[in-house]
Amino acid sequence: MDPAVRLAIDAVEKVFVRDFKWAFRRLSSSDTGIDARAEILDDGWPTGRFLPLQIRSVSSTSKRHGDHTYRGEKKHLDYWTRHALPLWVVIVDYESDLMLWQQVEKSLCVVTESEWSIVIPATNMLDASARLCFDEAITTDPELLMRTAFALDRVLMQEMQDQTTFFVWDEWGDTTAIFCNLRIYVGGGQKEEPDVRIDYHLRAHSLHEVMIKLFPWATYAYAEPISEYSGEIAVHILKVELRPQAYAYLQAESFLEGGYPKEEEPSAPETDDVITEEEEREFWRRRRMCRRPNNPTD
Repeated sequence: MDPAVRLAIDAVEKVFVRDFKWAFRRLSSSDTGIDARAEILDDGWPTGRFLPLQIRSVSSTSKRHGDHTYRGEKKHLDYWTRHALPLWVVIVDYESDLMLWQQVEKSLCVVTESEWSIVIPATNMLDASARLCFDEAITTDPELLMRTAFALDRVLMQEMQDQTTFFVWDEWGDTTAIFCNLRIYVGGGQKEEPDVRIDYHLRAHSLHEVMIKLFPWATYAYAEPISEYSGEIAVHILKVELRPQAYAYLQAESFLEGGYPKEEEPSAPETDDVITEEEEREFWRRRRMCRRPNNPTD
């Protein structure tokens, strides 16, 4: 990842975690243009409501009358609109020490063959006061929320398919349990370093509530008994698999991205009275013989 983008993501994460008190998850590099997702929490409780984010570092040269004009790749816009993902662009301008945001809506975009652009108002500052703008813009419809979860976790689902995968959670003892420090190990047991680490800090009545809200595409079972250390922290080790619906989703996405099927046209079945080529040749051979004049010497 570009170091400038990494620093920009660091800066944005601080706002969502420190000021909004929401969860923030960096996403593995993919071809979707989504760098991270913020997860709206209700006083620390998971809601299953996600904000996909594209985060970029920009210079003041992109300004236009105090606003910023942001330009992106058209293939990313095509992906977002195809999945109806409600996406936000966040730009970090280190020269002016500003972070600005804008929700990507097609009506606000100027689209060419290779790129798209959008004007980000200078008034859309990413600070504590912006929390309500994001909160009000995210749907609460369960079907749309699950569609978003599937689209955002597609890369992780692809890595996990047909692989033994473990999710390891820490649980802090409290009047209400706090589940945190998720480590994901893909492909054969716990390694020294997890493939994915997410610094969650979630309140919930049970771990099942968290798994259903954040990973609706997965099923799980306990791989080991719940263990405790330090007398305060319990460790949950889960063996996680894709649901059949997740496999179907990945197959459907691959099929649709491949374009219209390229296959030969099937032949229609023949009726019983259809004359074959061989029969037709025999018919004409006999007809020619019948038309020949009789040999007078016979």
